[in-house]
Amino acid sequence: MRTFFRLLGWLRPYPGLLLASFVAMIAFAIVDGFSIVLLIPFLRVLFRGGSIAEAAPPVPDDLFGRLEHLVRYELFAWLDTGSPLETLMNVCLLIIGVYFLKSALNYLQLFLPELAIERGVRDLRDDLFAHLQGLSFRWYQKTRAGQLLSILANDTQMLAVAIRTGLFRVGRNVLEAVVTITILLAISWQLTLIALAILPPIMWVVARLGKKLHRVNRQRLQTFGDVTSRLQESVAGIRVVKAFGAESFERERFAKSTGGYYRHVVRTQKYAIMGTPVSEFLLALSVVVVLYIGGRMILVGGTLDPEPFIVFIAAALKLSSPIKYLSKLNEDVQPAIAASERIFGVLDTAPEVVERPEAAPVGTFRDSIVYDHVWFAYEDHEGPVLEDIAFTIEKGQVVALVGPSGGGKSTLVDLLPRFYDPQEGRILFDGVDLRDVRIADLRAQMGIVTQEVILFHDTVAANIAYGRRMDPERLQEAAVAANALEFIEELPEGFDTVIGERGVRLSGGQRQRLAIARAIYKNPSILIFDEATSALDTESEQLVQQAIARLMENRTSIVIAHRLSTVLHADQILVIEDGRIVERGTHDELLARGGRYTRLYELQFADLPA
Repeated sequence: MRTFFRLLGWLRPYPGLLLASFVAMIAFAIVDGFSIVLLIPFLRVLFRGGSIAEAAPPVPDDLFGRLEHLVRYELFAWLDTGSPLETLMNVCLLIIGVYFLKSALNYLQLFLPELAIERGVRDLRDDLFAHLQGLSFRWYQKTRAGQLLSILANDTQMLAVAIRTGLFRVGRNVLEAVVTITILLAISWQLTLIALAILPPIMWVVARLGKKLHRVNRQRLQTFGDVTSRLQESVAGIRVVKAFGAESFERERFAKSTGGYYRHVVRTQKYAIMGTPVSEFLLALSVVVVLYIGGRMILVGGTLDPEPFIVFIAAALKLSSPIKYLSKLNEDVQPAIAASERIFGVLDTAPEVVERPEAAPVGTFRDSIVYDHVWFAYEDHEGPVLEDIAFTIEKGQVVALVGPSGGGKSTLVDLLPRFYDPQEGRILFDGVDLRDVRIADLRAQMGIVTQEVILFHDTVAANIAYGRRMDPERLQEAAVAANALEFIEELPEGFDTVIGERGVRLSGGQRQRLAIARAIYKNPSILIFDEATSALDTESEQLVQQAIARLMENRTSIVIAHRLSTVLHADQILVIEDGRIVERGTHDELLARGGRYTRLYELQFADLPA
């Protein structure tokens, strides 16, 4: 129940729509009930030769007696003109008017809730996406993209079903039931009690099935996320799939995922459908009992007229609709409740990297960056990834990080824009701890170019100006500086060419140059290059290196290099192994020592003079 009420929180910004929805629902329930009662004057016109009014006895003192007196003697007396055809005409005109009003109210009671629900779900998706943007890198490393797609697209839509069903549709059925029971009581309170005796066993069946449905629906949603994850991974890695001839392997893995989903869907449907036939049988049993006892009241006791009894049966059958719906409520609501738990599991995940309320704004980088005895470890990693890292980067310097793969170089630079926070030590930005400055201001100072270039399914221009106002002149300048203008102009629509998801329509070198153009367009004070050229061919590498050289002019740069040719002129080279700085100095100083850097250099340049 707490989960459901939390869902309703997204409807809170729309009180006007909610109020109008419930007013329309109440009005419709009243008019709908009145439309059933209209059968009484119509039947009396047919069965009693046109007269629908009766000589009214005194009004009883009890509530049920007053309701019965109103229905039998007072409600339709004004329709009786004494002429059978005129009376019939009055009844028919009243029926037309009531059903016109009922249709208009039905439209409002169906449309207004949909408007509120879709606005609430839209806000929920926006809130969920905004929260995802704030979660830490570590969380994304543990979460499959397919599961996130399933939650954001499928689970949020299921919440619309929960609100639609659990609030508005239940509300409509409850109001309909209240009005219908009132009519039944007005006709015969004895028969009404007999008809309602069926409710407790139906409620018991619904409660039992609801518990089972909740459990199997959580399992079903998890397996559906596995299916979408498998699909997403297969599409993203289709080149590898085909290169290794693994199509049949992927088909088997996907079939295994869909098989698991199928089994959970079947179990869900088994419990969801079971409630309907059980409740229908119990309802049929109740109607037969009412028919027998009501018939005796007419034929033997004379305490009930045929016309009200026919209306009673019609109203009782109408009451069966909300009761039958109650038996199907679990089928609609339980999957959505399970989906909401997955959504709230994401929303309740706290970011590891948070901005302090008193965080100070950051201006342009002025002085230095200091790694002050920094230690860092991942949760699932044995031992620290970085140990006692201490060095200083002065403004305008080029600092290179070299060493074997897995030594902690990328992690070291990921700490600077606060993708992670160190467990021990601190990083100072112009003398201020990074945790004491605004994250957005800090990251605005940095341009990052990595080996794995991330581009978006958008135009060349939109990718270069990503997150910033588009200026044609700046776009041109950034493309020229990145050695990208020539190939951009050769594209079908130039800067307006859509490059496909992750830039699949471009070569590796072209994607890399677009990433550099994006960094140039941002015009940052600090540059981070994470093996930006290691995957390129010689020609592309030369073009990219020229672009990088232009980008690094008059800027502070941190370069992670696999190829030492890119760092020969760095102001400071740090050799990182097993999370430690094992050597530091300029290229010439490190070669003169004959240590680890010298061995790395000789491996790559054994045939060249030092």
